[in-house]
Amino acid sequence: MGKLLWAWTILAGLVLARLGYNELVMPETASPDITATLLLTGGLLTGLVGATGLCGLLSWVPHPQRKRQE
Repeated sequence: MGKLLWAWTILAGLVLARLGYNELVMPETASPDITATLLLTGGLLTGLVGATGLCGLLSWVPHPQRKRQE
């Protein structure tokens, strides 16, 4: 279940970024430029969080070592 959740997070980030890119490319839009900027930034950051979470779940990112009490 965890892998699927992170994969959907990545997919949601890519969809948000694509919506922002479409706002920039369209010749006439009713929305201001800040909307496209927020969609692009939010989408890319969401995708990055999802990718980092998926890498951590799959143990591709090493966990920090705990100090042992002697």
